[in-house]
Amino acid sequence: MAQLDFSPPPRAPVAPQETAWPEPGSTRHLLRLEVVTDSRRLVGVVQHLTAVRPVDLLNGTDEPLSLADIEVTPLEGRAEAPQRWPHAYIRKQAIALVIPHEVTPPAAAVNRRPLEYVEKRRWRVSALLPRFMVTGYFHLSPAADPANASLFWNAGFVPLTDAEAVYLPDPAMTWKAAVIIVNSARAEAYCPAAPLTDE
Repeated sequence: MAQLDFSPPPRAPVAPQETAWPEPGSTRHLLRLEVVTDSRRLVGVVQHLTAVRPVDLLNGTDEPLSLADIEVTPLEGRAEAPQRWPHAYIRKQAIALVIPHEVTPPAAAVNRRPLEYVEKRRWRVSALLPRFMVTGYFHLSPAADPANASLFWNAGFVPLTDAEAVYLPDPAMTWKAAVIIVNSARAEAYCPAAPLTDE
């Protein structure tokens, strides 16, 4: 007698809209994140009722990060195909870095400064994590001194712009992105550099 298979047919993953801005006619905001731990790369979607910056989402609470429609790839070894998970929770303490994948927001939002906007200055910095070296630009108020390490160590998840992350066990594996968010709690060393002149 043939054995019956009652498992549901596999479904193709939903292609998320790579934006933190609202979908037309929807109150949900979707944000696609690439989350990198010491051993895995997880790409999935966060849904929120309000538009939030990725760094605020990470620093707002100690609760695990909830992702949907996830693709999981090991950093080492050759998998035949990435694993696909419908949903997962990721411990924030396990996260080394996060790369947001967003489309350009509407022009009106780009040109509008928030009420709490403060002019900032870019400083080139490097952060050494157990398995990654991340280099990019740290944005501080003009009066702040990046040599004051507490500005980095006590900042939780820190966004670096025009950034590059190198996977130290295999330096050929790199990530380059407009923003890479570093978990400063995982950093072993922090190197500030000289201030940049205005371009």
